[in-house]
Amino acid sequence: MIVTSGPGATNTITGLATANFDSVPLVCLTGQVPRNMIGNDAFQEADTVGLTRPVTKHNYLVTDRKDLGRVLREAFHLASTGRPGPVVVDLPKDVLLEEGDGRYPEQVAIRGYNPV
Repeated sequence: MIVTSGPGATNTITGLATANFDSVPLVCLTGQVPRNMIGNDAFQEADTVGLTRPVTKHNYLVTDRKDLGRVLREAFHLASTGRPGPVVVDLPKDVLLEEGDGRYPEQVAIRGYNPV
């Protein structure tokens, strides 16, 4: 699922909670204001990670473009392994506008996460 920042992200909370309670694997990509505007009460800004943390399996705020491929791979892995559930990936606008290599790792290694 892909949603915009602010109200777009906050409108997903009920659906994310339902997916969490029902163990539905889901990855939600949310837009976010540029990194330098986070926490400054900018237009269409919401603390997406803070708001969705209680109703998701995991949350990410991507602050570096080079981490984007790894974070997306981990998000889909976390959502679908162990007890399935929703994972939120919050994507600041300036991170999305940066150029990157687009690498998507073949394997995932998350320290401390070894589902049976």
